[in-house]
Amino acid sequence: MLRTLASLLLSLPALAAAAATPQIVAGSQVLWLQPDGTVWASGDAEPVRGDDDPRPRKTFRRIDGLSRIVSLAINHDASDSAAAIDADGALWLWGELGELACPTEQCKAAPHQPRRFEALGSVRAVALGRQHLLAIGRDGRLRSVGSNTLGQLGSGPLRNESRMQARLPRIVDAIPDAVAVAAQGDTSLVLRSDGTVWGMGSARWGLLGEGGRWRPLDFADPPQAEPLRIAGLDGIAAISVGRFHGLALDRDGRVWGWGANESAQLATPAVDLTMRAPQPLAGLDQAAAIAAGDDYSLVLKRDGSVWARGGNVYGTLGDGGDELEGDLRRVELLDGKGVVELFAGDYNAYARLADGGLLGWGANGANVGGFDAAGDDVTLLPTALDRERQPVPPSVAVKAGAAAFQFSADLASDEAAARIELWIDGSRRAVLDLDRATPRSHRGQIVVELAPGLHAYELRGEARPSAAPPQALQGRGAIVVTSGGVEAQFRARAAAQGLLPAYRQSVAQLRAVTPLDGRADLHAGVAPPAQLLDLYEKQLGRRLPKAYREALRSIGPFSLGVGGEHYPAVALFAPVQLLTLDDWVARALQDVAAPGDSGPASRDQEALDRFRIFASELQPARERLAASWKSERLAALFPEQIYLIVPDPATSCDGRRAHQRLVDFFEVRQDEDSGEEHYFGWADSADCELDLVAALNQAVFEHYTSAARANGVVFVRADLSPGERAVVSPERLEVPATAVLNLRLSGGEPVTEY
Repeated sequence: MLRTLASLLLSLPALAAAAATPQIVAGSQVLWLQPDGTVWASGDAEPVRGDDDPRPRKTFRRIDGLSRIVSLAINHDASDSAAAIDADGALWLWGELGELACPTEQCKAAPHQPRRFEALGSVRAVALGRQHLLAIGRDGRLRSVGSNTLGQLGSGPLRNESRMQARLPRIVDAIPDAVAVAAQGDTSLVLRSDGTVWGMGSARWGLLGEGGRWRPLDFADPPQAEPLRIAGLDGIAAISVGRFHGLALDRDGRVWGWGANESAQLATPAVDLTMRAPQPLAGLDQAAAIAAGDDYSLVLKRDGSVWARGGNVYGTLGDGGDELEGDLRRVELLDGKGVVELFAGDYNAYARLADGGLLGWGANGANVGGFDAAGDDVTLLPTALDRERQPVPPSVAVKAGAAAFQFSADLASDEAAARIELWIDGSRRAVLDLDRATPRSHRGQIVVELAPGLHAYELRGEARPSAAPPQALQGRGAIVVTSGGVEAQFRARAAAQGLLPAYRQSVAQLRAVTPLDGRADLHAGVAPPAQLLDLYEKQLGRRLPKAYREALRSIGPFSLGVGGEHYPAVALFAPVQLLTLDDWVARALQDVAAPGDSGPASRDQEALDRFRIFASELQPARERLAASWKSERLAALFPEQIYLIVPDPATSCDGRRAHQRLVDFFEVRQDEDSGEEHYFGWADSADCELDLVAALNQAVFEHYTSAARANGVVFVRADLSPGERAVVSPERLEVPATAVLNLRLSGGEPVTEY
């Protein structure tokens, strides 16, 4: 009978594993633990998201290789590593710290794939720092592994070998009864069974309490290699750590805080460059749960209400605000929702409800942990998470090739309200009515669709300052919509017409719809014939570099920027224009106003002012270098670089001497032998192979976009997914002695510019 019963029991299907408690961990990515033990992710395109798709996204996708998961962790400091514990206590790692589990080159090539960390054994809790890991074993003993540069592993006095990356876990004998761990950067915190809190590693910003040896304004960060008890924290039931502050919940329901208070995350007013010892936080008694975000604090009280304070730039305090320093407030939109747990990310925050649902609020950009695929808002009020939610399908116009971009605006700090209208090609396309008195109405956004091509825009409206008369708003410029990006468009035009004709045509098209100042001007000369270059070589006594001759032949001499300046933005000089470095610096100094003198206008007064320092460095450089170097010639200019034709340096190229150098002119180099720093440390060497034509092509394109954007031109791509949608916003211009507030659009395609 017993044998038969046993046989029947063995033949029954295995019982399903208990459902996991939903959990969120978030940095630039959002990792969402589901009740079925799977993990889903959204956010920026990094290995932490668990895939190798190069595009950021706000949709959730399952991370392959993870099942029966019961707990998650992410390193908030860098958001580049993640960990998961499964129902058997096995630890899985991916991202940067994934190398601990699998250091082979094959694993390094796929850092997004979770790997089981066999060496750690069975664990029940985990926390990740910048480059280290803490875990609590099933026996309650603390394990640590990874970087130990500041003693964050808690393994005792530092030795040279223990400062390096430790790939094998070690047991921290001083803490045999850990119940919770938290980590941030190079700091480790541990809650013990007796209710005390201990710390190791960096004490920066007072994260180790008053016993830590770091003090404000200290450049050094003294290591704390042995567990240090944080004085003042007793009877603690839970801990959480933000970027610069810590929170603890004691068994009586009081919330304790310590560390930095630069965003009022602990108390009002906010104070920079100070550190607070652990003390109860006002107004936060009868608490049931805590969560420390990047620079903000969340508290769930026993009556079900949620309270928040600290940085609110991303709307993490749950009211749609944007303060740098937010005072304590009740998150009213969570009242009556049945909140039972809180999760604080870097850019957004989350609440788990009694029915298992999750609400999220804060930043919703795809590259900052966006979690609502259907929402176009930059920031969200508490919104239900839905892993099946997809972006709104593109319109007929977008399917036909139009671009969809987000027109967004915020009230200035001194404004109570504003109305901003965006007119494109003579038609009003968007209106934003902003009002600080209404929750979240200080910020507005609307999606605008625009066909490929060049479009003129106007900004109109009115701003109503809090303590001043209304002020009219105005602005104008152009929007350039391309199907493959402005760089691809410009390079295709340059390949067909030549670099300078392409630049001239591009600028002329913009000037047909909007004014551009002298920064966009092109001054082109005539390419000298080969015979003239040969004659110059005879006069110079040496051959000109092939790269220089080819640039003159294919592009010709030119300069970009305001005419008459000695330091144009980009330039290629003809032989008759070549100067020694001394002469160039002397002429450039003519554009630098004397102290207290307005002086002549300059493209970049700050950059030119550096010549005051560098001119004095030329003589020591001359003395340090060979005498023949005195006859170098400056042949091309870039924003931060110069191209020199040098006489006869020691650098040899296949038996020949190199006669050219492209250098970062303002770069300081250090002599490896003496340790001395020189502004002209590059001058005693040269380049063998150099593609000057390619460098000039890149510089001219970058100047085109830079000069255009400085005049209110924005570039928008039409071939982007909704998660990559460009944001275009009004930017205020400082124009003195006028009653009108001038605006221009900024943002759009993130083209390269200097």
